Amino acid sequence: MDIGLFQFLHGDPAKLDGRLVAIAKLNPPLPESHAASSMTHNDLLSVQGNYRDQKTMADFFRTEFGLSMERGIEEMIEQARENGGLEGALDPEQVRKKLRSMGDSEFLPIPAKVIRLDSLDSALEIPGDVVYLGEFSEFQFAHMAVNAFPILYQARYREQERTVLQLEIEQMLERLALPDPVTDKPNLLTFVGDVENHLLREILPDMFYASDTSPEAVEAEARFRQFMAPHMYPEDVEIMLSLIPSVRHGQAQALRHLELLVRKAVALQRENWKQLDVLRKDLAEFEPPAG
Repeated sequence: MDIGLFQFLHGDPAKLDGRLVAIAKLNPPLPESHAASSMTHNDLLSVQGNYRDQKTMADFFRTEFGLSMERGIEEMIEQARENGGLEGALDPEQVRKKLRSMGDSEFLPIPAKVIRLDSLDSALEIPGDVVYLGEFSEFQFAHMAVNAFPILYQARYREQERTVLQLEIEQMLERLALPDPVTDKPNLLTFVGDVENHLLREILPDMFYASDTSPEAVEAEARFRQFMAPHMYPEDVEIMLSLIPSVRHGQAQALRHLELLVRKAVALQRENWKQLDVLRKDLAEFEPPAG
């Protein structure tokens, strides 16, 4: 994407990665006698910043409520369920108020560090967003650009991060406000026994072997949705369902993806955070490539 002032060589401005390489080119090149010549390499002045690992909105629950991000909303829902409604859990409006107040916090710009790049192409091998700031005839202006852009980048990254978190919180607060459906059928939280085996050996095969539009397929999907209703990532449930046709046709990668999502749901249910970290790395291979 090129909007005139800068160009994204890698990454999506609408979904920033949080890791940045910003590059300015000197034309004409700096003479070796210039005081800043050691900061450039092959006429490129390049900086790198990682804003994923800094204090972000992902710390919302830990800093405000003493809860981990993994368990924050889920614990609220469990408290509500155990104590008979919203009055037994954190007040949703208070959650929204605290979230809004986070916007008043001061975020000091985090500087980027100077790195050496052989070429613009070599920058594409670095994970994250790569942004070309253009050519500059004088070093002072190139230096100003590589110092200023990471501040703008961080501002946009934090804003996107905040928007995503707000959406997740609103979706889960809606779940908190809704009464649990009256049902005697076990689900992900209430099933007694091996949940992973139950899903892979009993519930999912009913969908594998039923014709696409048959009454059996409709009933099998309804049974699966009912069982997975408490899952804190409803988008995972939709992905699982979308994989069923590919699994029916014997696609091994689709089956592997489905099995990993099942294990993720089970790991969350068991609060097995170590296994969850491993599963997230395995699931990363199925994420669409950036850019």
